Amino acid sequence: MLKGVYFITDSSFGSHEELARRVLDLGVRIIQFREKKMNDREKLRIARNLRELTDSYDALLIINDRVDIAIAADADGVHLGQEDLPVGVVRDLFDGIVGVSVHSVEEAKKARIADYLGIGPVFKTTTKEDARDPIGVSGLRKIIREVEIPSFAIGGINADNVLEVLRCGVSGVAVVSALVGDRAKDFIEIVNKFLK
Repeated sequence: MLKGVYFITDSSFGSHEELARRVLDLGVRIIQFREKKMNDREKLRIARNLRELTDSYDALLIINDRVDIAIAADADGVHLGQEDLPVGVVRDLFDGIVGVSVHSVEEAKKARIADYLGIGPVFKTTTKEDARDPIGVSGLRKIIREVEIPSFAIGGINADNVLEVLRCGVSGVAVVSALVGDRAKDFIEIVNKFLK
């Protein structure tokens, strides 16, 4: 099931629960809860709400950065950045899906023991404050050639450029703004049709 459209919640577009419900109604089955500013109790409350919601749609719930919240909310997985705990350590603590953000071939090779990679940003993005420089489609292709685990492209992907990204051989695309705009349904249809 690690394939297709992967939605990352962002509270600047609305409540995490509202956003998740909207994209779940459109057929998305992977939701990542990403929140950097709330206190831990609030994060856990929302993660548990999202767990209940994703269960009702038979969808996966991934928690960004925080293996402790993933465990406490009974999430399906955790997504790690380059500064988070190493994959091997997280596997000792958590019996679920582990994904890792990578930006280069070297980072991808080190993360091969993960269940999937989030590769990017492919293009310039405005939804992640600390985003690195874009790797472009050529950078994405280089990384895909080096790994044999599911990989999701991320960063600045929209209905106008998603086919170019999908042709690189990714398992899917991880997005925020592409699914909160008025072309969300079109975007999902393009991805699903390509990955059939």
